[in-house]
Amino acid sequence: MNEPYQAPDAELGESQDRYQPRMFESRGRLGRMRYFVYVSLITLLVYAVIAVVSGIVAALVGGTGAGMVVLIGVLGVIGGLFAMVMNIIYGVRRLNDINASGWLILLLLIPLANLVIAIIMLFVPGSKGANRYGPPTVANSNAMKVAMAIMIVLMVVWIGVTSAVMFASFQQGLQGGAGLQSYNNY
Repeated sequence: MNEPYQAPDAELGESQDRYQPRMFESRGRLGRMRYFVYVSLITLLVYAVIAVVSGIVAALVGGTGAGMVVLIGVLGVIGGLFAMVMNIIYGVRRLNDINASGWLILLLLIPLANLVIAIIMLFVPGSKGANRYGPPTVANSNAMKVAMAIMIVLMVVWIGVTSAVMFASFQQGLQGGAGLQSYNNY
């Protein structure tokens, strides 16, 4: 029966309200893991779309040369603007999660301050419970944890491949590769 003097199930002062954030939402809070996954995924998708569209156009038109450079440049600008807007939105939501103003995202434009704000956004945990920007998000699902692991692996592979190519180019330059020889001829 209904017992009026029964202790509540939840602790006092703690709200049970939580919400499921959506990727293309511009309001609310965003935890560290979702922030990293969303930013990485948007950047990866933009590069993938540019590569696929450029490849399709090159295959259909037989494109090489100036036309392809212009196409890739236009796609890069459009994709870059989209990624920039989404990354700003994710940054504001992440700052809201730590109960800070979204205007602090402008610190990313200042050298050295951008490193500090990036470290804060990646490593400082969000507010416990509701804050002035809303309730906390639901716990990360297993799919989100797998996506985080995949993004980290992709990032490590990308850094490794890029480093290997740069190192090989540097070694070729030290051994008198074609790039340095043609430069010295001028």
